[in-house]
Amino acid sequence: MKKEMNNKGFSLVELIIVIAIMVILVAVLAPQYLRYVEKSRVSTDVQTAVEFINACQVLASDPEADLTGTSYTITSAANSGVITVDSTLSTKLTDLGMMDSTSISAAKFQSTAYKNTAITIELKYDLPATGATEKIWFVKCTGIDVSGAIPTSGGGGGGGGTT
Repeated sequence: MKKEMNNKGFSLVELIIVIAIMVILVAVLAPQYLRYVEKSRVSTDVQTAVEFINACQVLASDPEADLTGTSYTITSAANSGVITVDSTLSTKLTDLGMMDSTSISAAKFQSTAYKNTAITIELKYDLPATGATEKIWFVKCTGIDVSGAIPTSGGGGGGGGTT
């Protein structure tokens, strides 16, 4: 009496080869994927900063804004990326409908490039440069490079560019 073998499955060698090929593919593609994700986070962080800068520029040029102070700041804490907006500035931005209060309170930098960096966006009423004679509102941003994301127009009477 002869026993018939049922050879419908994969052999152990075939399974090991398939697993080895998958490990090689993951090892090659994972770093590329992680770089892509980080690049996307950096882009999102720059856009978050640009959103705040644009809101400050619009606020500075709005004659109904009634800005009583001379300096308002938006800062991010190093090591957490949490963005803190000056309470008066936050109130002005939400009251005039320039930004949503939930987006202001939930704002946070997520990329490793900017999460661990102290970033400051300042809306200031002062002389824009050495030798200038007229005070204007201008926006100054430090800690993040937004130069390619927004046009840097010079400041005039009410509004202002970024420096």
